[in-house]
Amino acid sequence: MNQRGGYVSSATDTIERECDRCGWHAVAGSYPELVKRYQDHLRDEHPTAWLRS
Repeated sequence: MNQRGGYVSSATDTIERECDRCGWHAVAGSYPELVKRYQDHLRDEHPTAWLRS
């Protein structure tokens, strides 16, 4: 099952996130992993937005 945000409840669940500023998209198996990937993306591609988050 693929969820948009929140925590996964089984080993086969995933969560996804899109960037509102560009076409970046990520799917991860855990919420902490997804947050890290999104923050890394913001820092690298949208540093001004990353500073505000």
